[in-house]
Amino acid sequence: MRHHEIDQYAKQSPLSRFDPRVKIVSTIVLVVSMAFLTGLYPLLICLGFLFALVAISNVPWKHLGKSYLMAFPFVLFASITVLLTSGPEHGMSMFLRVTNSLLALILLVSTTPFFDVLKSLRWFRVPTIISSLLLFTYRFIFVLLDELERMKIARKARGFEGGRNILQKDALRIIAYTAGMVFVRSNTRAGNIYDALRSRGYDGEIKTLNKLHASPKDAGYACAFFGVSLLSLFAQVGVIAWPL
Repeated sequence: MRHHEIDQYAKQSPLSRFDPRVKIVSTIVLVVSMAFLTGLYPLLICLGFLFALVAISNVPWKHLGKSYLMAFPFVLFASITVLLTSGPEHGMSMFLRVTNSLLALILLVSTTPFFDVLKSLRWFRVPTIISSLLLFTYRFIFVLLDELERMKIARKARGFEGGRNILQKDALRIIAYTAGMVFVRSNTRAGNIYDALRSRGYDGEIKTLNKLHASPKDAGYACAFFGVSLLSLFAQVGVIAWPL
């Protein structure tokens, strides 16, 4: 089955050539600096920088939009809450701040193969249990989706046409049976996948063919992120004056 994988365009992106460790640190610095921004102009600086990165990343906007829409309800809820309590300017600042942070993180994982991200986290001494949980959680999402799709095909092959709404007779019973079978079959498949990993020597460490190696171009990448972070912070405290 074809699913929306967050890193499906990573290998074709020019940004994938940079060291993932540098990309992770640079992104964290930018996200942390944006957490201190409250003005619209500094946040727009960061947004413009992120848009420029997207333009050169070769990652389709549609792909980024799908990833962003998964978190959009939470962004909207936070923005409306601040809007009602602190006014429209603070509400817009909250929206831009969270949107920028999400876009930076989505761009990071969209231009970096998922296993390289996990390998970099292990290099930073992130505990093995956390990196393993991230790996299996991400991969088993697709196992659940595959089993759900198979169940839908099986029901359709048996003449099930589905109901119009959840209040229809026997709708809840069918949903419960489907959910139960999906989890049972997914658990069996997950066990088979884990046994296959163990038989191939998996010991909890993330191993890839790509070796982590930083170069001068990675320093330039980091400088760009640090420069934008400092520029936005200077704009926030008033060191840089904006003409009206």
